Amino acid sequence: MSTSLAICHLSIARIVLPSKPQASTFRPSDRRIVFLTSVIGFVAAYAASQMAHTLPFVRLDFGLTEGQMSLLFAGIRTASLLGVLFAMTADRTGRRKPLLAAFALMSLGSLLTAFIPTLIVFAVSQALVRISIVAIASLSIVLIAEELAPGVRAFGIGLFGLAGSLGVGLGLLLLPMAEASEDAWRILFAFSTLGLLLFPLLARFLPESRAFSEAPTIPFTKALGMGLSKHFWPLAGVAFFVAAFSSPAFDFVLERLINDLSWESGAARFLLIVFSGIGAVGLLIGGKLADRIGRKPTTIAALSIGLIGGVGFYLLDSGWFLAGSIFLATFGATMLTPSFGAQRSELFPTRVRATASAWITNVAIVGSISGFATGAILIDRVGLATTVATLGAGVLISIFLVTRLPETRGMDLVRRKAVPTGANRPTPPAG
Repeated sequence: MSTSLAICHLSIARIVLPSKPQASTFRPSDRRIVFLTSVIGFVAAYAASQMAHTLPFVRLDFGLTEGQMSLLFAGIRTASLLGVLFAMTADRTGRRKPLLAAFALMSLGSLLTAFIPTLIVFAVSQALVRISIVAIASLSIVLIAEELAPGVRAFGIGLFGLAGSLGVGLGLLLLPMAEASEDAWRILFAFSTLGLLLFPLLARFLPESRAFSEAPTIPFTKALGMGLSKHFWPLAGVAFFVAAFSSPAFDFVLERLINDLSWESGAARFLLIVFSGIGAVGLLIGGKLADRIGRKPTTIAALSIGLIGGVGFYLLDSGWFLAGSIFLATFGATMLTPSFGAQRSELFPTRVRATASAWITNVAIVGSISGFATGAILIDRVGLATTVATLGAGVLISIFLVTRLPETRGMDLVRRKAVPTGANRPTPPAG
């Protein structure tokens, strides 16, 4: 058996072994990586959210129906499948450089969206943004997972997600600018390019992963054939069905409030800021629960809560019920981020971790495309509410798939030299 095969099988075997209790406090190196990735996550989430936030204004500016806008969103997400190229590079050369390159590409795409006023350029430039966002999300979570101590890994991913939520919230706070004139919504995309001012800071202080080492990579298809498929496909299934439901459900929130329920833009924005803001506490609670009781029970609880809130928002019309639904949907979605993000990093060895994470993200993108394609077919026929509720059935399948995965709480991902421990036995590598 080759060295690559031995290392990969050893990594798979460690997944089902019990782990020793891990420290639950942040080290200085943990705080640094969480801060730097959170800066990236804040800017990236702001940039990524603008397409959804400005949907009511973009749709009217370009004269598109809801169904046509759903089809446009599907096309943009199709292009974002190319984000996997950054991850494949990260497994060969390291996590740091591809992450910085994706951050720069995101700013370029936002710049084009802001200053070139045609539908074709909007689609192309936002495709560039989505490609970079996919890469940033995958690589940031992998870098956090590999750098943080096991006892705070999910909580650290939760803090990264919280920074992203703050970026989304900033976009909502700035949304009134889109009402100033017919194409004032472009100003919101221009703000995304200000993230380039932070690039020198990131380039200087963002570290390379301690887990990464320059060693021969294992083709991902080969890794699947060596046993990783039993973990990859359930994770991919969860990602697919969650994205198929959540992408249309999230991107059409303002469309439902403003154009379907005739809410004023200010009232709709206030409702989202307040109740999605409160719901974002799920990032911290989900991270703590995932580190203390495990990834699987936290993920199952998050999926259940998010489904109830997401479907409720589109089936109920009362203001207070809408507010409660937004809270539950946000709480469930944010609670899912640290537990699922940690588990999908922990179930793969270092040499294919970034690639596996990116392919799971790509499956999620396919799910998102499927959700929007379903919307393009059904929304104009049966309505937005019925369409979203139908897509919600897939989340129930996701809950079942989670039960098929092993628990990974407490796993150490950093490769170590063989050092005698216990009865003079070497600590197995994580790579």
